[in-house]
Amino acid sequence: MITLTLPDGAIWGHGRAGRPGGHPVLMHHGLVGDAEFDPIWDKLGEIAGVEWIMLDRPGYGWTPPMAMTALSDWPAMIAPVLTALGVTGRFDVVGISAGACYAYACAAGLPERVGRAAILSGVPFLHAPGVLDAYPTEGQAAYARYADASDAELRVEFRTFCENAVAELGQGGEVESGRMAKALDAVLAHDAAGPAREARLQARDWGFGPYDVACPVEIWHFEGDAMVPFEAARRSADSLPNATLHVVKGARHIPTDALLNEMATVFAWS
Repeated sequence: MITLTLPDGAIWGHGRAGRPGGHPVLMHHGLVGDAEFDPIWDKLGEIAGVEWIMLDRPGYGWTPPMAMTALSDWPAMIAPVLTALGVTGRFDVVGISAGACYAYACAAGLPERVGRAAILSGVPFLHAPGVLDAYPTEGQAAYARYADASDAELRVEFRTFCENAVAELGQGGEVESGRMAKALDAVLAHDAAGPAREARLQARDWGFGPYDVACPVEIWHFEGDAMVPFEAARRSADSLPNATLHVVKGARHIPTDALLNEMATVFAWS
């Protein structure tokens, strides 16, 4: 993972994996994450013939916080970054968990460039009919709070969330825990600005709707996902004009290696 400084002084952390020079696929990490790739992505990229590119979103990793008024700001915000990274033509997008919103934003804002999208355990279109109703009462209340809370209030909430997550890391594998600890440390170094922004922008008007995402969208979602209810994902998929929902057995939220392999085959014929 390295940094790029644009002419306007903006600093962006980014990472690459897979086949160098392969078809570009822009990935978007989850609520807690960064642009560091797990080694499996090199293997998957070689098999599919693609190069995965991921940016630290503002307030994550090496990218400092930046102002955003809506999720629809994302395509214009990253356009100069993509150009600087040599992505000047068509590309595809992947969104994992909270990163789904940004993958959708790319597809809606850059329809002439984004060929297809893959969504793994993704946050759905919360403002599409019936989607938020599929969340439990506490989930609906959380989003209502995120929409109205100040940035300072949200930073306090997610700072506590990240601190608690750090304290619980010993339960994971050594490599997994080390990578997550690094991501959490970076989030805390930015005073939780990244997750605070994510929550606020998800809860408010995205600036585009599912009808603006015209490209093919492949969605994988676990039946028993406790973070993003499957029914919410189904209703969101139904609202998209060209989406396929893959039902995944189990009660996970974080994608398995097998699921990542299945997703990667979508891009093998780019």
